[in-house]
Amino acid sequence: MPRRAPAFGQFFGQLFGLAYTLLWCLAGPLAFFSARMRQGWKERLGLGKPAPCEIWIQGASAGECALVAGLLEHLPNVPVLVTTCTSQGLDVLSRIDSPNLQSRMLPFDLPLLMGRMLDTASPKAVVLLETEIWPGLLMACAARGVPVIVVNARMTAKSLAGYLFLGPLLRLWAPQRIGAMAPADALRFGLIFGAQRTTVTGNIKFDRAMNTPLLPLDENPLAGLVLRDHPFVVLGSVREQEEPLVLELIRQLREGNSHCVIGLFPRHMHRIPAWEGLLARSGIPFALRSSLHGQAQPGSVVLWDAFGEMNPAYALASRAFVGGSLARLGGQNFLEPLAQGALPCVGPHTRNFDWVGGEIFGSLVFKSASIPELARFLLSPAPPRSEVRAAALTYVHARQGATAASIALIRPYLHRSPHA
Repeated sequence: MPRRAPAFGQFFGQLFGLAYTLLWCLAGPLAFFSARMRQGWKERLGLGKPAPCEIWIQGASAGECALVAGLLEHLPNVPVLVTTCTSQGLDVLSRIDSPNLQSRMLPFDLPLLMGRMLDTASPKAVVLLETEIWPGLLMACAARGVPVIVVNARMTAKSLAGYLFLGPLLRLWAPQRIGAMAPADALRFGLIFGAQRTTVTGNIKFDRAMNTPLLPLDENPLAGLVLRDHPFVVLGSVREQEEPLVLELIRQLREGNSHCVIGLFPRHMHRIPAWEGLLARSGIPFALRSSLHGQAQPGSVVLWDAFGEMNPAYALASRAFVGGSLARLGGQNFLEPLAQGALPCVGPHTRNFDWVGGEIFGSLVFKSASIPELARFLLSPAPPRSEVRAAALTYVHARQGATAASIALIRPYLHRSPHA
């Protein structure tokens, strides 16, 4: 049966639902001025019928959709509908090899559209990943008695302030269970939905981390690129906003060791021409990876314009810098070089990977806003690759198990009739 709120709460809930629907009707058409929002517009409008499923999972971004593969491994033979808000999320889902998975864009958060989706797909439970608190979907689920479970739940202090304003209303349509990444996240969700609904399950991302095998030197396709007695430093996933600082880092690396070969990986390929200009104007010798068929010149930069070679480069590197961290961009994945046994360093901005835990910066990852300090770290002798990887695996394995804990929250709701 649908969950019943007190009459007073029901009245304000209905009033909010009407106002929320009106707001979407007024603002929704403006969304189509965005090229991103026009992608998958038929599904965003709720057109086309999904097949019936046991579970509906919503993950907004590509990063959240990547967690779905781990969940599906624990739910064999369970038909699952996964929705996302981005075309990148759909791309990630298309690479998951599962006959039980169907994917599509999330409809606009109108209670009517969400309700139609629930009636068609008839899931026994709806699973929301991380911060996917959609009032329209929660209202539609509550009206039909479909239980909602939030897994890998996270919430910043800034987001909490906004949700607290709507807290009394959101509690009318509260999820049944919330599995939080960390105690702080559980506390914040508890303030909105009630502490009795929340538990700390850990972060599913740890269960997927470090799963890339160590690439031996004799199997590395880049092995002939650098002389073994010369340092090879990788600057990975460099973003446009930090390019001047990275250029200064390159200068200091070359001053510190004139034989050092630097592998430069821009995060986005369209920045390759810009980097060609920056390096040429700075008088720094460089070669495009696509034109390099032998050993790189000592003291030069290899500007990577080839896809799919980041992991082999990390497996060859003495040490690595991971970008997106010298500007306020949240940082890129510093676990990737650790998986290949290369100690990484980062700038001060690593918000995107706060889930890894601050302890890692005191042992396995060097963090600094100082370009000279980063350069000195990168030119320091490299420890044995096997020891670095083993230490990283120990760190990660101690924090795994969140996928199984999340499935334990979901599974009880599968043994029920839809809308029961």
